[in-house]
Amino acid sequence: MSEQPILKSHRRPGIETTIVPVRAVKFGDGSYPVIAGPVAVESEDQILAAARIVADNGGSILRAGTFLAGSSPYEYRGLGPDALWMLEHAGRESRLPVSTEVLEPDHVELAATHVDVIEIGPDNMQNFVLLRAVGQANRPVVLHRASAATIDEWLLAAEYVLDAGNSELVLCERGSRGFDPRTSDTIDITAIPTVQRMSHLPVIVDPSSAAGHPELVRPLALAARSAGADGLVVPLHPDPANALAGNGSHLDPACFTKLMDALGIPSMRDEIDRIDRQVIRLLTKRLRNSVDIGRLKAQRDLAMRSPDREAELIAEMREEAVEGGMDPDYAQEFIEVVLRHSRAAQRRALGREEESATE
Repeated sequence: MSEQPILKSHRRPGIETTIVPVRAVKFGDGSYPVIAGPVAVESEDQILAAARIVADNGGSILRAGTFLAGSSPYEYRGLGPDALWMLEHAGRESRLPVSTEVLEPDHVELAATHVDVIEIGPDNMQNFVLLRAVGQANRPVVLHRASAATIDEWLLAAEYVLDAGNSELVLCERGSRGFDPRTSDTIDITAIPTVQRMSHLPVIVDPSSAAGHPELVRPLALAARSAGADGLVVPLHPDPANALAGNGSHLDPACFTKLMDALGIPSMRDEIDRIDRQVIRLLTKRLRNSVDIGRLKAQRDLAMRSPDREAELIAEMREEAVEGGMDPDYAQEFIEVVLRHSRAAQRRALGREEESATE
């Protein structure tokens, strides 16, 4: 009897939750990123308006459908490559990463040149050729659970992406098919901690298909967060009544704002603003101390600049950055800017004092 392979998606001793970065956004690090946007890109104006709403309310990633497949061949099919360009442009304008679903292996390479995240929808969860194709793409992947899939089937689908070489994979719970027409699919809240116990992959939730009504998205999103989900996906449209796709599932701007307020996302932005103000105050204090040191050096006829001391400081800051989970190059770039402005402030202060002494 052949030995069973060790599944790459499964949690093992010493394996922590995988943190999946999407530019500055991270899944699995304890934060709660919100992915939001329309079911389909309909026009450049529409996706730009959606991007502004997502960004203004603290959303993390803009998503929209570009290639669409519906239950009827007469439904809106999306704008394809043109939609990819519009989505990319909206992301640049709003400074948000962007995400879209791919339907066929031939879409993957094209989508990867325009978006930051590639999604595999529930209908393609077991499209193994497509899973291998996204596994070979150099982009993070969101794998949605199919409505009739077990957790084991979901994780086995994830194996195809991981086995193809892509470790940046996020799982998305979006509801299992139920019998009650009022709730459509049913969000499996128990799947969140269950999968997190079994797997090291981050788990996010898309409650829209299970809600059956936009007003029900908020309580389901809060429940998912309470259960420990690593993020959220919600459909958002600037004008849901005139959406070309989505079957009435879109949140309008007011509903989205209420959702983000309930999640506390704007308060997190306020906390960031508070930290930024503290940084400026500390930099101001550092600058004053630097000028005082410059005066002492001038009085003692010492060199203003100490390259060895600067190199030592930069090395220390790089170590601090690594310990804190920050890119050390970012820390070095920051401290080099601080040092440059400190030297300039010293020169200005000493120059003014010399001018005053000669008058």
